[in-house]
Amino acid sequence: MISDRQKRILSFLTALLIFGLFLALIYFAFPGRKDLEFSKFLPWKNLVIKGWILTIVVSIIVLISSVILGFLLYLLSKSKILVFKYLADIFTEVIFGSPLVVFIILVFYFIGAPLNIDNRIVLGVIALSLYMAPYMKNVFEGAMESIDEMQYQAMTVFGFTNYQKYRYIIIPQLLKILIPPFAGNLTFIVKGSSLLNFIGVPELYNAIITVGSTTYGVVEGYIFLFVMYLMITIPLIRLTKYFEKKVALWN
Repeated sequence: MISDRQKRILSFLTALLIFGLFLALIYFAFPGRKDLEFSKFLPWKNLVIKGWILTIVVSIIVLISSVILGFLLYLLSKSKILVFKYLADIFTEVIFGSPLVVFIILVFYFIGAPLNIDNRIVLGVIALSLYMAPYMKNVFEGAMESIDEMQYQAMTVFGFTNYQKYRYIIIPQLLKILIPPFAGNLTFIVKGSSLLNFIGVPELYNAIITVGSTTYGVVEGYIFLFVMYLMITIPLIRLTKYFEKKVALWN
């Protein structure tokens, strides 16, 4: 008799095999497969690896800064001073209505140039952080609204200290809500960082395209891009699920 765990493993391996066969079918159906030369990229591996590492570093920095900005934006949106509240609402609506690539270019010309910021990586971090802040604000709004007034009243009745309120009630609930969207936003940041290529940031996409144009290995470059982005996002997704299970045990 097959256990549930064995059944899940078998089902996963079967699905993985089917997906692998599908990718193989696409590869062998490609008419130019005989002309693919992945070895073209070997002399440029240091440039590609640097771009890959820069993508990860920029994404982590943007995640941290956008979380901070998003929380500040959330506080402004809840402010009793209406000017602050409306400023937060207007900024949020502007970001939601703007394509990321357009916003990056606008930041490059209308923030970078007036402030004499020549570092394109810094400008890229600023642009992505500002763009992601309203999305993070929405995450905080959803998390805070999940804790209703009755819970605060119950904590007061039972004589919880502020430390006990946050350690045992508030923070565990917030983390369970915050971790999945934060990880989802980080995945979006990783993929969105490829648009920093438009302002010359030497991240992964920029490095691959540069090498592909030099070696005439454009198709090979996009295959490398596909694989190297998955090398970032898939472990991130798995790590998120691991932390979700850990946080669930805090109750």
